[in-house]
Amino acid sequence: MSGVQRTPPNATVSRTVTPTPVRVHAHSEPDINLAVSRSENVNTNRSKRPRHALDKSPSNVVVTCSESEDTLKSWKDEHENSISVLIANQTAAMTKLTAEICEIKLQNAQIQASNAEIRSSNEEIMKSMYFINQQFEDFKREIADLKKVRQEQRQYIESLERKIQDLQQKSRSSGIEIRNVPQSDSETSEGLVKTVCNLGKTVGMQITDSELRDIYRLPGKLSSTPAASRPIIVEFASVLKKETLLSAVRSYNKDKSKDNKLNTEILGFPGKRQPVYVAEQLPSNTKKIFYLSRQFAKDNGFKFCWISNGNIFLRKIEGEKQILVHSEKCLEAINLQM
Repeated sequence: MSGVQRTPPNATVSRTVTPTPVRVHAHSEPDINLAVSRSENVNTNRSKRPRHALDKSPSNVVVTCSESEDTLKSWKDEHENSISVLIANQTAAMTKLTAEICEIKLQNAQIQASNAEIRSSNEEIMKSMYFINQQFEDFKREIADLKKVRQEQRQYIESLERKIQDLQQKSRSSGIEIRNVPQSDSETSEGLVKTVCNLGKTVGMQITDSELRDIYRLPGKLSSTPAASRPIIVEFASVLKKETLLSAVRSYNKDKSKDNKLNTEILGFPGKRQPVYVAEQLPSNTKKIFYLSRQFAKDNGFKFCWISNGNIFLRKIEGEKQILVHSEKCLEAINLQM
């Protein structure tokens, strides 16, 4: 109790008692603003931002039910429109996506069908390739067999050609060929015999009519120039006589100059002087090989190239071994060995 005081102590008690302070109860004012205005100890002049009447404080804002309903309704309508637009967009997107998926499925189905056709075509192609490969292998074997047969036939033909060439050479073994002898319009065999006998006399050899088996000029057009005249073919009764005449001609021309070698002027033919050549009568194939051999000797530095009894020989320098040439392959082989 705030108003109750204790009974004072007896006078006989000499000690001093300190009085207990009286507690005073303060009464609080519910309205803070009113309390502040009434209080003397509160400084009301401090700088503090005043509250405005427009602040949306629960104490200053009065919201009615109708305004809340309008706000909620407008918000609802707004969101419903947004949701409707979103749903419509999503529906259109889903429709488009569904159509695209259907199209992709259709394309995949077509691709699968095409792949099936391609696989089927590939299988057919593989079968065809296997069949073609088998045929190719058969063709290779047949070609190899044909090459072998061709090689055998070629060797056989070459052997026949050599035999024919030998027979031709043997048939011409006693014959000679005289080139660049002028031809007259009224030429006869007797006139040719006289020409050959005169030639033998010129080179120091006697030739009689009985030693000649046959004499003729090769067929062809008549030419007025000795160089273009057709050769004279002379067949002797013996090979020995032919060899003797060829040896005599070589001996005659050996030590003479080019202008003094056997020519038409020495043999008594009128007109421009032309060299007269006397050689063995050769088959056409042998003539060709002899020509190629002379060209080969000239190009590769062979000093000697000659023919004897239908055989063609080459020699690099004097003293070396002679090389027999019987075909063009021999010249190729010689060229490879060089």
